[in-house]
Amino acid sequence: MKVTEKQLKARVTELNLGVLKETTFGIKVDRGGKGYSCSLVYRDQTPPETLLEEGSASEASACIEAVAATHRIFRQSMMGGVEKPEFLTDELFVKKGGERCPRTRCGSRDILAGWVEKGADGLNQAFRCGKCGLDYVVRYKLEGYQVVLREEACSQQK
Repeated sequence: MKVTEKQLKARVTELNLGVLKETTFGIKVDRGGKGYSCSLVYRDQTPPETLLEEGSASEASACIEAVAATHRIFRQSMMGGVEKPEFLTDELFVKKGGERCPRTRCGSRDILAGWVEKGADGLNQAFRCGKCGLDYVVRYKLEGYQVVLREEACSQQK
């Protein structure tokens, strides 16, 4: 069966106003010149997460249904007593920009920065969540440097 843009938009609206209404995210589908894109759009300041780029209508439909199925499975597992992980994975923490408490049940932006020290391959910085009190350390990896030349410095060298 062929999937139309109207069907995609209707399904997204149904999910966003239905089962996804009480979540921290919604789903968005757009049609571009090379196909459809699907994204998770968070209700806070977290940047959107692209799930599909330049896909067909069928692929966009599958992406939308995968979000719905994942939400259903997660909700059922929560009701069945399976607990959400206590902390974000390193990958998810980095993907979210390190701007929130890594405790999944908190996620606060009330973060207090502390000491900085040199580590084996970069810098380490201590943080404390102002909401839940979690102390944690963020590792910054050194990738290189960039020289910034100022115009006045260049003209003095001539």
